[in-house]
Amino acid sequence: MLEFPLQIKNALSTKKYKEIKSPFDGRIVGLVEIPDNAVIEKAMQNSDYSFHSIMKIMPAWRRAEILYKVSEFIRRDKEMLAQLIAMEGGKPVKDARVEVARAANTVKMSGDQALSLNGEQITMDRAQGSESHIAFTIKQGMGVVLAISAFNHPINLICHQVATSFAAGNSVVVKPASQTPLSCLMICSYFIEGGLEPGVINPLPISGADTEKLISDRRVRFVSFIGSAEVGWKIPKLVSPGAGYSLEHGGTAVAVVDSVCDTEFAATSIVKGGFYHAGQVCVSTQNVFVHKTIYDELKELILTKTRKLITGDPNDDSTDVGPIINDWEKSRILSQINSAVLGGAQLLCGGNEIHKTCISPAVITKTDYEMDVMREEVFGPVINLNPYTDLNYIIEQCNKTPFSFQNAIYTKDIDKAMSFAHQIDSKAVIINDSTAFRVDWMPFGGSKESGFRVGGVKYSINDVTEEKLVVIKMHKYDN
Repeated sequence: MLEFPLQIKNALSTKKYKEIKSPFDGRIVGLVEIPDNAVIEKAMQNSDYSFHSIMKIMPAWRRAEILYKVSEFIRRDKEMLAQLIAMEGGKPVKDARVEVARAANTVKMSGDQALSLNGEQITMDRAQGSESHIAFTIKQGMGVVLAISAFNHPINLICHQVATSFAAGNSVVVKPASQTPLSCLMICSYFIEGGLEPGVINPLPISGADTEKLISDRRVRFVSFIGSAEVGWKIPKLVSPGAGYSLEHGGTAVAVVDSVCDTEFAATSIVKGGFYHAGQVCVSTQNVFVHKTIYDELKELILTKTRKLITGDPNDDSTDVGPIINDWEKSRILSQINSAVLGGAQLLCGGNEIHKTCISPAVITKTDYEMDVMREEVFGPVINLNPYTDLNYIIEQCNKTPFSFQNAIYTKDIDKAMSFAHQIDSKAVIINDSTAFRVDWMPFGGSKESGFRVGGVKYSINDVTEEKLVVIKMHKYDN
């Protein structure tokens, strides 16, 4: 069992620890020391001081050097980290291994990007009177970044928020999800092991109420938030004047399956996209529309593949679908399923509680946007499967929702694919792959209620970077 004391420089121990329990079987997997108000204030002081005294003068090569070491440590401890993700977050360990590999690459790319923070020269002789000037911009860190993270990718999301903020030259206060602080604390410890001075990165496993106070702190220059829209949309009203923010929420990801497509691949992709991490992913495939001419065929393929999935212990290599993160979320998801069935929907498979903490993957048909299970983000192992005849009508219905994140279409008709991509109200369109597709260097995020700004290594670094203009007046001398 892991035990993490405070990682806040010069903070006095509170001697109070919180038990971190497995969402699958409730066993204690770690202990985390709980910060009090004095520790929280010390973390803010550390971050503010470190930015001005350390980060402002730390050269890019040094930031990259530390990040490359952190990436190496993640690779070194890859199996331990994967098991940790499975234990505290409930993600099946075979998927957790993929996350760890991605995280190592995320940190490495952050180091690469730290070496490429270039400004630009501004042409100054475009008008009479300014030709004796030279102007250029330089990119610098902003100050203290407050990173508020989520449970579903407890290592890679931390890397996306912390490594990119550090790469840009900032200090960081990071608040991990309450269920998964162990992964965050492990990643933060790697920065110290890699030679970073204590106090630059300050992990705080604190409550939401304490975090809300930090959002309004004038020392915070940027808030990076990944989580629910209900919480995230409070942030613009809480940040201090001049502070920036990014919000990554979720949506009701749509997958359209055209009559001309590879049905075997589409079914495999949809099942993986819908039930990966028990559907607890912001771009999890939720609402699937299949052309009526292939509906029966695809329905049977999806049901066959879904029924083969193994639901259970996330630390078992054979498990495909792990537990729901907590009892409240489990009850909410089951309630949405039951409400849909009472409203006339047909449950084709799954949708029942098993192992006390899991929900068997559910495929539901005869649903519509009047039902919560389609209208709201389920964030659970549920796929709505319905036939369609008119693609334009489906696009129209999707565009009426308050969400805009990632949608997908499976088709061999490139004209239809591109037409869909242009018309659908979506931040990203995936053609012939899952709504849940992501690589860590691509722009990733939602609009409307699904979020604000985009993530991705380069884009996150730009968000927490200020571009400063420097102007030089050249004095002319006669020889």
